[in-house]
Amino acid sequence: MARILVIDDVAGVRRSIVASLKRHGHEVEEAANGADGVAKAARVRPDLVVTDMLMPGMDGIDTIERLREIPGGGAIKVLAISGGGSLVPAADALIVAEAIADGVLPKPFDNTELEAAVTALVGGR
Repeated sequence: MARILVIDDVAGVRRSIVASLKRHGHEVEEAANGADGVAKAARVRPDLVVTDMLMPGMDGIDTIERLREIPGGGAIKVLAISGGGSLVPAADALIVAEAIADGVLPKPFDNTELEAAVTALVGGR
């Protein structure tokens, strides 16, 4: 199965995604923010990064841009997720994400939708 890195600042959301992906047989790492996620991606070389778009500090846009800059980062698939925030609706966040990510998934989503999005990006890895 795929090696996946989950980046989300909300611990409960992150844990839920990690648990779902592990149940489907994926090897999963996690990070609580974009900076830690980029550093971890440089070390573990994931097949896929699932990242929230709206995070404090380094947001999803900056995170994706930095992922693309690490050696081999261009080969990492990115699934952008967002439920929006107090100032930015989810639809707006995901419109931006569509331009730079390989796939987008609006929150809330269920485990079936998550696994379908992952499979679309990394296949049977």
